Amino acid sequence: MTSPVATLWTSASTSGTLAHMAVAYAGLPVDVRFISLRGGEHQTPDYLAINPKGEVPALQLPSGGTVTELPAILTWVADMAPASGLLPPAHPQRAIALSWLAWCHLQMGRSFSVAFQPERMVDGDAAAAAVLRAASIKRAMAALEFADRHVAPDATLMGNGRITAPDLFLALLASFAGYLKLDISGLAALNALMAKVFGEPAIAAALAKEQAAG
Repeated sequence: MTSPVATLWTSASTSGTLAHMAVAYAGLPVDVRFISLRGGEHQTPDYLAINPKGEVPALQLPSGGTVTELPAILTWVADMAPASGLLPPAHPQRAIALSWLAWCHLQMGRSFSVAFQPERMVDGDAAAAAVLRAASIKRAMAALEFADRHVAPDATLMGNGRITAPDLFLALLASFAGYLKLDISGLAALNALMAKVFGEPAIAAALAKEQAAG
């Protein structure tokens, strides 16, 4: 049995799902461990010793280091499994792919995450949270519309015929549309990208594992 190259700490149906999708698609022997955010497991002393930020995902390396933040984790996965094509090996295509990763990460933080938990941004003020949520949902929809216009005819962002890390990230963001009651049925290119990503057997298996863990 192949020894794990790292341990991925995550929680089902969170941004950590993206890291899980990536390691599954890359075929890396990573030990995936789920913790409960609702149960406060991310704030236990044992987990804080792994990731002092108290967040998921966190990629614990055998060397003792921990990689956090999605762009960094996805880059690590791509570099550990170059044959996966998750990131182009050379510039300028690699720089363009990293630009898309950074953009998706920004949208996750400024729009989608805020829309899900606006009260955290306004100290529990219900009225302010409602206004913030409405604004964040508009930003999330605008982001998805922008991305739809940039999906290539082959249903990828890079247009190189292969699924890359930015495609995984965008597909995950788009999957949140249902939770936010956003109608993306008219975004044909974006829906084609989602079908391409979620149709991958390894990714489908990872998502089934997430559902079982949730």
